[in-house]
Formats: sequence, structure tokens, C-alpha cells
Amino acid sequence: MQSANLALQAGRLLQKKQTGFVHYCYQCEDGQTHDTIPVLENALFALSLFRSRISDHVLEGKALVERLLPFEREGNFPLYLHEFPQTLDPYLGLRLLPVFFWMVTDFGHVMGGVKEALIRCIDQIICHAEGIELPDWAQFRLDAFKGRVGFLPNTLYDWSEALISLQIAEKKGVKIEEAIQEGCKLWHRSLRTYIGPAHRRHQMREEPDLTVFDLFMSQWDQSLDDQMLRPIHLRGALIRPLSIKPTFCEKPMPFIHFNPKEECPLWIGWERHTFVLAGKHLKVEGDAEELILHCNSEEEIPVNFYLDYHSDHEVFINGGKATTFCAGDRVEIRSKGVQISLSFSMQDGTYFGHLMRGNRPSQHGCKGNDHFTAFDWRIAIRVVRPGTSPMRVRLQVDSQKLENPQPLPLHASHCPHTESSP
Repeated sequence: MQSANLALQAGRLLQKKQTGFVHYCYQCEDGQTHDTIPVLENALFALSLFRSRISDHVLEGKALVERLLPFEREGNFPLYLHEFPQTLDPYLGLRLLPVFFWMVTDFGHVMGGVKEALIRCIDQIICHAEGIELPDWAQFRLDAFKGRVGFLPNTLYDWSEALISLQIAEKKGVKIEEAIQEGCKLWHRSLRTYIGPAHRRHQMREEPDLTVFDLFMSQWDQSLDDQMLRPIHLRGALIRPLSIKPTFCEKPMPFIHFNPKEECPLWIGWERHTFVLAGKHLKVEGDAEELILHCNSEEEIPVNFYLDYHSDHEVFINGGKATTFCAGDRVEIRSKGVQISLSFSMQDGTYFGHLMRGNRPSQHGCKGNDHFTAFDWRIAIRVVRPGTSPMRVRLQVDSQKLENPQPLPLHASHCPHTESSP
């Protein structure tokens, strides 16, 4: 599978010749320096080596697993090898469970004594998990390992973990078609991204950040592309062919998601572009057509809309180019046949608007050499004089079909000819 090949390539990029391990740090800020050795990523890399079915790779993967297993402690593992014997993540064992399960199930016949060690480790992980309180995704995985499908998740992260667990449940003989189809409803084929409920929608530079859910759906939809390799591609080692053919329904474009309880109450997506409202300091009411914003007067700039910075976009104020606007002005975004119009009003207060560069709160592209780079347009509203009534934002989103311009004439003979007067 393409996802397994990408996982192998991503592992090779992070592997160091001196140790043979994958080196990666979750807390790394520069995006490049990786001295720590994470257990999960190395286990995923070992699985990708097995799935290549090349004899040298299989032997390398087996040796890697032999080096990882001694770090098991009472059914759990340290996040990084240097932290042993501390196990700071109580659920890491359950994250490793699918990796070890597929190693035993698919490659146990070539693992020799390592197979028995893995089986003992899996038993220890289950015993440890049954003795602690588990979050929803972890309980779902434990149920799947025991041949049951629990309550379906309702967040992006839980769905990502659930797709991994459902494959185990299917191997245990459970029918998972209904659960998979519920997940497919949350996938936008054209946007290639998750569109269901999510507390936070992460952004990587100019595009929505890649998630495990996206990896699974792209592989099953046969739309996974060879984009820039990143550590998350190692999770692709866990994606397996389905015994069923998932059905993906077409969704509107642009797609509008509105939920006042999320970090981005308003999210609009088209092509690979997004326009969002950051709701950190706001109480949001209304609907996607008319937002009612209760501003925190203590914040200098309480209202912020973000649009990924890209050459496809043009931003206009009352039809012209400007960087500031006031009450009654119309802010318009035109982008690849999509037009978003905003108009602001406040009954008894005064505000001033700014168009500037910035980064949305969930932007993860500001690392290393790009630490000070702004990847978004920021439409910011500063309250000059607070009023007693909330701010109202009228939103209009139109999808326009761009007409093809007439081709230019190839030479002068194609131009209409008129006789001149004598």
C-alpha cells in the first residue's frame, strides 16, 4: 500500500546511522533537531520494515523490536528511551498495542522467539490498561481488542484512533462496515480533510494540517498523494486494506462548518484554502449567515478572522484595496471562484478594522527558519469604544463559476476589418 511505503520513507528520513533508531522529539521547536528516541515512532518504523516484505528489511525490523522490548515496564513504555524507567504517558502501551498486534498476526512466522516476547508484552499491556481509568479512545481500543465495537467517537482525535482500533476489531471477526461508513461521512473528498466536530483545527503553513484520519481516508479513497514526508506519515504503517468498499458522499464546495463551542466557531474550506473565525476571547451566537459576537472589552483586538496567505486570494474593502475599514464597510475575499463577504455593525459602540499579516492560534508552521513567518491574512477588529450591544457580522459566501475568457487572436487577420473613409 502507498501509505506503508510513505511510512517507510518517513522513517528512513528520521533514522540515524549511528544508532539505527528513528530520532524525533515531540516538543522540538526548530523542526529539525532530533536527538531523542521515541518508542512509538520506532515501533511504527519497524512495522513498516516488515510490511515491505524485503528480507533485509524484515531482519532490520526484527532487530529493532528486540531492542525496544526490554524497555517495557509493567505493561507500559517510556515516551523516549532515555526516560526509562519512567512511563510518563499511562496510555502509551495502548498506542503500541496495534503495532505489536499486527507484527504478531502478520509476521509472527518469521520472528522466531521475538513473537513470544511480543505476545507476553501484549498481555502485560492489556493487564495494565484494565487497571486504570481510560479516556474514550483508549477504552474503544481495549474493546476492539476484545472483539467489541464501543460507542463511536465524536472528535477528530478520537476518530483517528478509532480507525486504527476498528481494523483490529475486524480481524477479531466483528462487522465494522457501519462504523466505517459513519467515519466516511466526516470526510470531504475534494478538500481531503475532516469536516466533523473538532475542538481545534490545526493548520500547517497555508493548508490544513495532516491528521491520522486524513491518512486513512485518503488511502481508502485512493487519493493519497506523495506530499512532503513528515513524522505523521509513520502512522501509515497501520493502514490496512479494507474488506469492504467505503462509500464517500459528495459534499458542497465551499464547505461551511459552524459550531459556537469550538475554538474556531466558523470554518470555511475550498480547494486547500480555509477561512476561520478565532473564538478564544469571544462568546459566539447566531448562525453561519449572521454571527453575533460578544467581545471581551479587556482585549485589545478581540475579534480575528484568518485567511491562509496565498496568491489565489484578493482582499478588497468596498471594492478597492485598503488595509483598514470602519462600520458599514464591506470586506470581500475573492479566491478561485469563491467569494466571501463580511459586513460589521455595532449599535452603540465604535470599532476599527485592520487587514494585516498574522498567524491563527492553531498554526504549526512557525518553526525553525519560519519561526517569525506569518502564514495568514488577519482581519482584526479593534473595539475603540465598547458598547452594551454585541457586534453583528453578516456573512455571505458565494461560489461563482468563472467564465472562460475568449482566446486572443493568433494574428491580425483574426481581427474584424473595417474600411477607412477616403
